[in-house]
Amino acid sequence: MNAVPGSAVAGSALPPARTDPATLDVLEVAAGGGGVLLGPDLAGEPVHLDLFRPEPLAVVLVAPVGLALVLALRSLAVGAEVVVETSRPAGWSAAGSLATSRSSSFVVTERAGTQPAGTLPVPRLLVVDGESGAADAHRVGAWSAQVTVAETAGRWNTAGLGSADLVVVQGLPLSQAAVVGRALGLADGEAVLGGRADDVVTLVGRGEVRHAQVRPTSVERWLLGAAAERRG
Repeated sequence: MNAVPGSAVAGSALPPARTDPATLDVLEVAAGGGGVLLGPDLAGEPVHLDLFRPEPLAVVLVAPVGLALVLALRSLAVGAEVVVETSRPAGWSAAGSLATSRSSSFVVTERAGTQPAGTLPVPRLLVVDGESGAADAHRVGAWSAQVTVAETAGRWNTAGLGSADLVVVQGLPLSQAAVVGRALGLADGEAVLGGRADDVVTLVGRGEVRHAQVRPTSVERWLLGAAAERRG
């Protein structure tokens, strides 16, 4: 039978399905968590980084700059616009131009200034590729996050870590792990933050410590390689 344009389409002739409460009790609905996916925790459960919220978020990475690039790429994947403030723009620009054809989605600049607020459908990420984990934080508004990168840790750049909403650590030697641990008020920073596999990150925030294994995808590895070549 041909449908008439504009007419209603008949519903299903199947009767509604009914079951008993005992059957419903054993049913489970699986749903993914919100945020940017990092990878599995030590128990194999997925860990998501909730970067974009109604209130601004200040994150400090004490980690190689490659982790910041991975977070930027995964933020693009969830619809964010990314701005990178850096004194070494070549690598970031190379990755950004390959990752998206929209120049407004991935902007690289030497000075970003205060950022406009994001929105729920289009949040904003500001990456500050600098050496001070406490420098000039909170330059973003609603539905936005600022990620400040400090590749090394010492007393000179860790004093303000306690004011960050979240600190993400990767690949620290034990001596630097101890310094960061003291700045965060951890009882045993060396054990919590140091001596882990290179692909394991530790997240410290709001009195909680979590670990996640971050393994770049094949596309991310390609973009990381392009960025490293340009940084030279």
